[in-house]
Amino acid sequence: MLAKLELWIEYEQKEKLTYNISSLMHGILMEQLDPAYGGILHRNGQKPFHQSVSEMRDNRFKWTICTLNAEAKRQIIDVLVTKKHFYMKHKDLKLKVTKWNLSGTSYDELIERYYFQKNTRNILIRFVTPTSFKSNGRYVFMPDVHFIFQSLINKYNAFANDTSVEGEEILEHFKKYAMIQRYKLKSVRYALEGVWISAFVGEIVMHINGPEQMVNLAHMLVAFGEYAGIGIKSSLGMGDIEKGEKKTDDR
Repeated sequence: MLAKLELWIEYEQKEKLTYNISSLMHGILMEQLDPAYGGILHRNGQKPFHQSVSEMRDNRFKWTICTLNAEAKRQIIDVLVTKKHFYMKHKDLKLKVTKWNLSGTSYDELIERYYFQKNTRNILIRFVTPTSFKSNGRYVFMPDVHFIFQSLINKYNAFANDTSVEGEEILEHFKKYAMIQRYKLKSVRYALEGVWISAFVGEIVMHINGPEQMVNLAHMLVAFGEYAGIGIKSSLGMGDIEKGEKKTDDR
């Protein structure tokens, strides 16, 4: 089960907040949870949730929390959806929830909607919050077909209990058949616990050649990425994406 909770939050303006508060919102999230479940989330490995902030305004922003299985929804979203106020200790700010929206889908529905339907060969991916990958101990802050699908496949296989995507073979196919056709990007730095991470935001158009099954699988994985995030530190606010579909397959 995949679930998404969007909370629109207002606060008394003392300073303009930026997307760098995502790590503080992660701390607020953890404060709401059962300590035993919080301890599980602190373990190394893939996290069953993704959270980020966006739509930053003078005194308001949107906080999005996504969960990747039923247990995470019960332990995280079902708790947060009952809250009307939060407190950001680090900035001594009271946060008020003004509206919320809850949506979701199942893994079976995701497969049915994308893998078993005809899709365009172009996929528009918007990187809403700073996104980065890590390879050989270094940050990779440009979109790359291999790293994009490696991240999505690893997250999918970790939480889709009844299905899996065979990693290395499929990755080789994506490297062969997928290409970044156009992009509109800028580099940014993301502050996390005193460390600056090199990252990027913006959008790309990815074109998928080859068999229709590859096209459909790419669409399905990117749609999954709207819940899971892409790249590193997705539980701390990085890698939030939106999927768009190009109406034509122009080159």
